[in-house]
Amino acid sequence: MKAAAQFLSAATLAASVDGIPPPGCRRRTSHCGIFARPRRRTHRESKPAFPVMGDVQLPVAERRLAEATKRAVQAAGGGKVCEDETGLSDTRISCFCSKNDRASISIRNAVRIDGIGAREDGHPHILNAMASLLGAVVIMLPERDGAEPCLRTGVMALSIEVGDVSRAVSDALAGTGEDGAKVTPREAQAALDHIADLERATAKLRYQLEHIGSPPEAPP
Repeated sequence: MKAAAQFLSAATLAASVDGIPPPGCRRRTSHCGIFARPRRRTHRESKPAFPVMGDVQLPVAERRLAEATKRAVQAAGGGKVCEDETGLSDTRISCFCSKNDRASISIRNAVRIDGIGAREDGHPHILNAMASLLGAVVIMLPERDGAEPCLRTGVMALSIEVGDVSRAVSDALAGTGEDGAKVTPREAQAALDHIADLERATAKLRYQLEHIGSPPEAPP
């Protein structure tokens, strides 16, 4: 009997050293002790639920859309106004305006926010950014008035835009810019922005003149 007890004690000690549960003992599940199971990392620990804002580097096109969304929100009166208009929280709208967040505004809400924005340079901001990325130009057509003051205003706007385009290209080629006589991407983009304004002014004037030149519609 005494010999059997000594044998069991020796077997228990050997099993303890080898990390194997002694005979008749179940493996313990606590996080401490010789027979503790190794702690597994949970999914939450191994992978963050949300990306770190500073680590997200969006493509140039997405950053341009975020910047356009920010300008559209400001033109509409701010986050609170857009929150009431779209039903989205102000925090969510701020995510759409961030260049470091992958979230982007839906087309439905982009139309709503652009629609209530003030008529300023670049409006509608989101639509203009989308069109620019696709190689197109958005033209906000005027009312078909055809009166002489409207035509004069159109011609003046056209002259101003022609001057802006000419000046932007000339300055880029003059050798006094960022990289001498070589046109830089920044200078090219500035000239393209003026050309887009010129195309809008031309289209508006064409729209007015076509209305004057078209025959009146016959009454039904």
